[in-house]
Amino acid sequence: MYAKEERVVSNLARFVVIVWCFVVLILTQSYTASLTSLLTVRQLQPAVNDVNQILKNRQNVGYLKGSFVHGILKQLGFEDNNLKTYNSPEQLDELFANKSGNDGIVAAFDERPSLKPFLARYCSKYTMVEPTFKANGFGFAFPKDSPLVGDISRAILKVTEGNRIREIENKWFKAESGCPDPSDRDVISSQSLGLDSFWGLFLIAGVVSSLALLIFAATFLHENRHFLSGSGPDLGASMWKRIQLIFGIFNQRDLNSHTYKRNEAQEKSVVGGSSPNTNCPPSPSWYSYHTDRSNVGGSVSPQPGH
Repeated sequence: MYAKEERVVSNLARFVVIVWCFVVLILTQSYTASLTSLLTVRQLQPAVNDVNQILKNRQNVGYLKGSFVHGILKQLGFEDNNLKTYNSPEQLDELFANKSGNDGIVAAFDERPSLKPFLARYCSKYTMVEPTFKANGFGFAFPKDSPLVGDISRAILKVTEGNRIREIENKWFKAESGCPDPSDRDVISSQSLGLDSFWGLFLIAGVVSSLALLIFAATFLHENRHFLSGSGPDLGASMWKRIQLIFGIFNQRDLNSHTYKRNEAQEKSVVGGSSPNTNCPPSPSWYSYHTDRSNVGGSVSPQPGH
């Protein structure tokens, strides 16, 4: 994140760097925790997901007492001694709990509206699996050529295709806390971390950085206030010239800083180092370094005739 060769000297800069280091640390840890939770989230795996396997093993299944599902199960090939009835979600849970015995079941067949309250209550223990069998379901009977058919059909479509049906389900079949619908994309996206999840963290870092900048600017202007007040060497300069002078002072290199002191020490060590013993003449670059300073301003041109 920061260059290793640079050394932070100002206390304000150190404070800002420490705050941003904590910000980066929190972001890294939050991302790691969120990614780990998404990869290792426990999902319910159904113990049975094949109807043919249930028929082959002659295992018991359940259905709501008095439901038309009994006829569908008979058509699939289930025998009466393998069909168990229940009247409430509690009885269905007991049948699943006794699946190892003769009175238990390994699966239940029912309509989706009837299974949703059961899954909302026992979402941590059971799940709904495919396949889904089509049935005639319920309907409304009207006289032939009744003008109400179109209005009722449009009203049903308006409810089922809009948000009204979801509001009804949330009101009457609300799941317990900690039981999100895995097929709901809104729930999954709401559990993801975004920029809005860290607005407080970025607000603190921004306030600290801005405060440090204001303190530094106030300190710098206070130290050079005589240039702005007109009491400096440029007494008759305009305000714009004084502002330019302030920017020039700010842009000057601090030769007393650690970076320039280190560079100066390295240059001295190179210049003052001993050269290896050799009988060869010095290189042009070394010779030009020790030439008289009076020849610095001259120019070199080839001699005529050479």
